[in-house]
Amino acid sequence: IADSTYRSPWFLSNPHLQTILPNVTRRRLRVRYVRERIELPDSDFVDVDWMDSDKVKKRRRCCIIVHGLEGNSQAPYVKAMARAFDGAGYQVGALNLRGCSGEPNRLKRFYHSGDTVGLAELVKQAGERFADVYLVGFSLGGNVVLKYLGESVASLPESLRAAAAFSVPCDLQGSSDRLAEKGNAFYMKRFIRLLNAKLGAKEARYPEYRYDRDASSMKTFYDFDGAYTAPLNGFRDAVDYWTQSSCGQFLDRIDRPVLLVNAKNDPFLSEACYPLECARSSKSLYLEVPTSGGHCGFPGKRDELGYWHERRALAFFESNRSTG
Repeated sequence: IADSTYRSPWFLSNPHLQTILPNVTRRRLRVRYVRERIELPDSDFVDVDWMDSDKVKKRRRCCIIVHGLEGNSQAPYVKAMARAFDGAGYQVGALNLRGCSGEPNRLKRFYHSGDTVGLAELVKQAGERFADVYLVGFSLGGNVVLKYLGESVASLPESLRAAAAFSVPCDLQGSSDRLAEKGNAFYMKRFIRLLNAKLGAKEARYPEYRYDRDASSMKTFYDFDGAYTAPLNGFRDAVDYWTQSSCGQFLDRIDRPVLLVNAKNDPFLSEACYPLECARSSKSLYLEVPTSGGHCGFPGKRDELGYWHERRALAFFESNRSTG
């Protein structure tokens, strides 16, 4: 998509402000959820929070939203997207990836960028309840959505119509390198702090496994993923985990309409996260690269349909609606 319609406010040109401010100003946004637990084939579970609406039983369209790293259904960008789709007549389910719902998951491992099991099970069940199913993913959640669509082509429910993904680290190693840069130290410290808290909860459940191996001194994802993510999930090391889990290698297999929106000034993304050639050759992948927007930010004026990226996802899905 050559010309994005997104324009940032003139006073918000800094990519870090574009990233942080929308999530600060929308933190108090309230939505009402009803929780459902989805049991997984590996004996674990994920929790999905459904928008509580009086008209739920009459809705035939469903939108599933997947959060980013150390997010959950209460993340401001998730709540804002959920409210927009609820207002447009969709039943909305906000998926909490394993270990992110406020209760530790059962297994020693927790979620990671390539873990699509929970999403696959939720989509399978949603496909049995709704005529049309749509997916929205943010950042790590966007990687999960796109990897799932590419690796599961042969088994996707017919009712799965389209997906939209925002601020996606299509190349995990490149994004890890970007976040290790000095200018991104604020984000890196925050992620490590939140991940350390998750390790603490695991320590209480599995005292035989050492979750406290110098975690507090780690400064990059290379450190964390090498010490925890890789061994807990059967990868050789951090690079092996990033290589196998990056959605970029699965994009050319996708056969459902997908909108991928990555801002050019996203401080988390490397050049490899903008799959231009794949989008040019694909009949299903639509890549939109606004000049600004930050990471999961896209600040601007809100109207009755939501903010720009919420309206963008809605419009894309409306253009790919079932005619049945």
